[in-house]
Amino acid sequence: MKPSGQRLTTKPKKGTSRAAAAATFAENTPPTAYGKTPGIPGKEAAKGKKLHLKREQQAGVLVSFARSGVMAHDAVMKGVPGRALTSIWESARGTLPADSILKAIGVSARTAHRIKTEPDKPLDARTTDGIYRLESVRALAKEVLGTAVAANEWLNTEAMGLEFRKPIDLVSTSPGAEAVKTLLQRMKYGVYA
Repeated sequence: MKPSGQRLTTKPKKGTSRAAAAATFAENTPPTAYGKTPGIPGKEAAKGKKLHLKREQQAGVLVSFARSGVMAHDAVMKGVPGRALTSIWESARGTLPADSILKAIGVSARTAHRIKTEPDKPLDARTTDGIYRLESVRALAKEVLGTAVAANEWLNTEAMGLEFRKPIDLVSTSPGAEAVKTLLQRMKYGVYA
């Protein structure tokens, strides 16, 4: 009987392809300290891609913006599909009023209704930029406060550090969004002064 820390190794059958032999080797070889499987180039990249896709699915609307500032710019210029707006409404249901979300993004109720009827049509750059601002603030608030519900409730509550204004009301402009992010960073590190 083998000790519990060792893996059971099986040898590939004779006549199998190199790829099958490499797969068997990868399955039976313990990973190194960095999580890479020695001798199989691309094995760690495949694991990384699967993990990256899982994170993107969890990230929601920020998927298009997550990689870098330049990629975020390109995504804003290209425009996200209209279903991104619907996704925001669904995730904020009960904690953020729809009219506050629309004001933060810079969209009228009539335009929002039109967007809902055409969910696959890309939004214009201005609307996509509003979605990016709102979602980046919501993501940081969730990171600081722990849950999406707590983040949404905080965004809809007057904050002393924002001159008793609701953070959601400030997200409609870039300077306002930066003020909210600055307050969240201070809260994260416990610096309120």
